Amino acid sequence: MKELAVRCLYSALVVVSWLATSARAESWCDAAPLPVLAALTQVDSGEDWFKIYVVADGVFAITEPRQAEGVNSFLIVGSRRAILFDSGLGVGRIGKVVSKLTPLPVTVLNSHTHFDHVGGNAEFADVRNLNIPYSLASSRGQVDPALAEYARPTLAEDRVCGPLPTEVTSREYKIPTWRISRYIEDNERIDLGSRTLEVLRTPGHTPDSMTLLDRARGLLFTGDTYYSNQIYLWAPGTDLGAYRASIDRLVALRPGLKALLPAHGAPTADPEQLVELQTALREIVAGSAPSTPAPQNRRVFRFEHFSILMAQPPETARAPK
Repeated sequence: MKELAVRCLYSALVVVSWLATSARAESWCDAAPLPVLAALTQVDSGEDWFKIYVVADGVFAITEPRQAEGVNSFLIVGSRRAILFDSGLGVGRIGKVVSKLTPLPVTVLNSHTHFDHVGGNAEFADVRNLNIPYSLASSRGQVDPALAEYARPTLAEDRVCGPLPTEVTSREYKIPTWRISRYIEDNERIDLGSRTLEVLRTPGHTPDSMTLLDRARGLLFTGDTYYSNQIYLWAPGTDLGAYRASIDRLVALRPGLKALLPAHGAPTADPEQLVELQTALREIVAGSAPSTPAPQNRRVFRFEHFSILMAQPPETARAPK
């Protein structure tokens, strides 16, 4: 009788766990499309894994909405060459999509080298990263165990909506590797022909985080330094003090900005949200921002256009002077 009761309890727990997992998957798979997408022109690439939107003249957001990370990569096209800012998860073949959007030679830059932004790097010959230990280790697939564990269920059924691309035959996600063809530097200018991009180092989310500025058009490609969702400041390598300094640097650009183009969630955002983030970080460090506990000894701070998931006590993270 006792054994029967144990079995019944176990079965009940399995059902509850399954229902919870199904509810989680349903909650984001069935969510209404982001309102901002309705105003954008969609491009059909013939690749079901991606959705592509024209977000500005000569700029395509290549999104991966069927995986829970909701990654946005950006193809920025000039008259002579193009930049692919991030290459996504590496689940779908982003190289095939890019070749349909432009015949020009393409250089890949990564906003940072977390797994969900470098997955397609190996499909390209010209990939440029910072010459720092973090980027070099990432290119060899050497990541912190906590990040590897976070990446492990990337292809699990509750993290993917619908089927995987036909060429993906396993749900085991492997950390990407690639070859760095050249190093990129802070303040470097990249001439695409009729368009110039400026590389801005913005460490904090990771040591190798960078943003791209199209000053003439008022476009700032923010990577994971800012997006209108839950901003992660908990991963190994995160430095809140450096992050605050990076946001200060970007806020100084605010008068000349027309749009932010972030790497997760909505592919466009109002530049005024950088000011909101700057204020939020000051409140967090001052101890005046309310928060709620989160698993693994983290805390969530919620604001109007985003939330912040933090690992370290905010009182220890002072911005450098």
